[in-house]
Formats: sequence, structure tokens, C-alpha cells
Amino acid sequence: MCICGLLCNLAAATDWNWKVKKGSTPSSRFRFRIRAGGHTTMYKMIIADDDEWIREGMRRNIPWEEEHIQVVGMAEDGREAWDLVQQLRPDILLSDIRMPYMDGLKLAESVKAGGLDTKVVFLTGYDDFSYAKQALHLQAFDYILKYEDNEKVMQAVIKACKQLDEERRTVEKEKKSHGLMVNQFFSDLIAGVGNEETIDRDSRLLGLSFCGPLFGVAVISTDRVARFLKPNRPEDLELLLFSIKNVCAEVFKNQGFPGCQVQVIHYNHRINLLLNFSAQRMDTWRADAEHIARTLIAAIVQYLKITVKIGMGSFGEGPGHIALSYEEALIAVQLKGILADQDIIFNDQVKHSNHSHQAILKKITDYIAGNFHNENLDLKEVAETVHITPSYVSTLFKKYNDVNFSDYVIRVRMAKATELLVHSDLKAYEIAESVGYPNTQYFSVLFKKHTGLSPMEYRQQHRQ
Repeated sequence: MCICGLLCNLAAATDWNWKVKKGSTPSSRFRFRIRAGGHTTMYKMIIADDDEWIREGMRRNIPWEEEHIQVVGMAEDGREAWDLVQQLRPDILLSDIRMPYMDGLKLAESVKAGGLDTKVVFLTGYDDFSYAKQALHLQAFDYILKYEDNEKVMQAVIKACKQLDEERRTVEKEKKSHGLMVNQFFSDLIAGVGNEETIDRDSRLLGLSFCGPLFGVAVISTDRVARFLKPNRPEDLELLLFSIKNVCAEVFKNQGFPGCQVQVIHYNHRINLLLNFSAQRMDTWRADAEHIARTLIAAIVQYLKITVKIGMGSFGEGPGHIALSYEEALIAVQLKGILADQDIIFNDQVKHSNHSHQAILKKITDYIAGNFHNENLDLKEVAETVHITPSYVSTLFKKYNDVNFSDYVIRVRMAKATELLVHSDLKAYEIAESVGYPNTQYFSVLFKKHTGLSPMEYRQQHRQ
């Protein structure tokens, strides 16, 4: 299975090019080209002037389309221009200042009040300079004389296009930065970081609010697909997760789920969902959650042609319940053997069974058995491998093995060391390194503490 083949059209690069047109100097004419996904972007422009000769002359005599600017509307007064602006949402408004019904300044005020990023370039007569200067303090980007040559009019509009692009890029960067901070905020909630005071403070700073008291977490598992990915290409997994997150975001954007807010969170190498229900949905949350999960699974199959499983944690009141629900959802989604044929598994279907904990614990012990030789093996690494928190790994070890994590790793290493001492001719320092202890002296101390004998004494006794 080729994941990149399935997802090949998910992201298109944007290429920005400025080229000097043949026969022109850099100071006179710029060829303004913007490529997005291989297609040239056309800028939409409206021309507004009550003088038909000027209006039509601007449209016909200036080669706008050569510069990727399209005149999409013409208006003979300010009121008509404002109607067109609302309807067409142009990038550029090339407008006379003095017009009937609504003058250019009032028109610019309306553009600004409407929250549009349209750049206004005013056309003015010789006696309007003081009027035009006043306009620059409003929404207008620039002003030019009506009777300037076409080249100067073109340059003024191109300059406005360039400024518009710079501003839009800045806004896009700010949106991405805000998105990252929002994702980190919810990731911290999942990880159990923060208290009621910090959660309230940070949510207000980010402009976030909750719709009700009930919280639960769902985890989307891609294990059925991820096993086909090449282990040395982590970017394939990231592309897969990015794609799933986008599909989820589109579903929540286009479909309403009354009484519920859903946040899509990229955390711990998985896509997770934080579901927040209003008080009115307290009695229906389970059916609502299952409906949301099934809608997402169907959308992922439709758009990405892959199947996923969703594990659902318990629902409880307050943000403090989120971390617990996340751990439960992880356990539910990682089950193998029981409920393996279900694509949605609720925590309460397995919470009374030790099988779920044993399945996770086996993954952990298998990983330790295969990686004990790594001197940097620690609780954090193992927890990341099975996608649960370090504290939960510790809890499982204490509950089922009556030993903490670090002591268990030492036991595994010492068992291998005793085997090598008896059944090989490796020197003590070689054995120490092969079981994860580059410091031979430290290995000897641990070995004697574990067996009551030094490595050499153990070898001598057990080879007799």
C-alpha cells in the first residue's frame, strides 16, 4: 500500500514570482505573477467613476489581464460600487472620489467597516489633492490623478496588489501561529497539565470557550494503515495525520452537531478529538458521540480511502476529566483480540476487563525485551511507543507486576547478563555493554546487588 499515492494531492506548494516584462525597465513596469498549485491567480478589480469616458477608458485602454488583474465590475456611482463590492468582494477598488449618492470617502468607510481587505486606490482631479490626502488616513491605499498616463495607473494598482499579498501572508502566519497555540492548549489539557486557574486564563487569552460541563476524549487509530508505512520515513505518518485532521476539520465546519463542540488535536502521534457537550445533551452524549465518530469514519473512508478505529473515553464534568478520558480512549483503541471487529470502542465496554490492561502491558514488556540493550531506554520512550503517558505506564507495572518500571528493566537486563556469563565467553565489559550498561563498574554494582555475586563469581559458580 502506498500512502503517498493515496494522499498525493493534499498539499500544493505556492510559488511567488515577480518578473520584469520585456521591453520595460524595473522602475516602469512589473509583471506581477502569482502561482498557487501551478495556476495563476487573477486579481479582481472594480472601477467606479461617474464619468463614462474615464470608466470605459480605464477598462479598455489599460492591459489589465496581462498583469493578471481582471475587471469584474463597473459602477457609475458610489452606491452601485458598494453593492458590487459586497457581491464580488474584489481585491482592488479603483474609485473616483467625487461621485453621486455616495462619495469615494464614504465608500472607503463602508469597505473598512465591512471588514474587507479590499485595497482602495482613488482617482482624483487636480483640485482634489487635499481631499485625497484626507482619504489616505482612511482606508485608501493610494491616490492618482485621473489623467495620468496608463503606465502610472497600472503601477499604482500593482503596488496595491503587492501590499495586499504581504498583508494576507502576515494574516496567514498569525492564523497558523494561533492554531499552534490552540493545539498546544488542548494538548496540555489531554496531558493533564494545568489547573482550573491556568485553564481559565489561557482559554480567555486564546479566545476559547466551552459550551457546557461535559467532557470526553476520542482517539483515532491509524494502526491498520500505519503498519504499511516505512519506518525510516516519519514524514509519511505526519502526512497521513495531517490529512485525517483536515478531513475532520472539514466535517465539523460543514456539519453541525447541536449542543456539542469538537476540537481536533494533533497530539502524541495521533489525531484526537475533545468533545464538549452542553448541559442539554447530558442524557444523549453517548448516542451523540457515536454519531460524530461514525460520521468521521465515513468521511475518512470517502476522501482518504482508508479505515480507522476510534476509541472513546468516559465522559465527566469539568476539564479536569479530560486527561483520564484520554488514557481510557487510548486503551480502548489499542485493544486486540476482543472487540477487534468494532470500529468504535467505548471505554465502558472494556473497563471491567483486565484483558485491556494486559494487552497494553504486553506491548510494553515486548518493547523492553527488544530494546534493553539501549542504554537510553527510559519510561518516556516506552510510553511514547505505546502512546500513553509515563505515569500510566508506571501505574500498570505496579498493579500487575508488583515492581516499578526501572526495576523491571534492571531485572530483564540482569537475566540476559546471567545467561551470557554462563553460555558465552564474552568479557564482563562486553556483557555490560550488550545489556545497556557502558559503565562496567556500575554494571558490576547492580549485578552484585541483584544476584549477591560479582559477574566473575557468578560465572565461576555456574560453570562448575
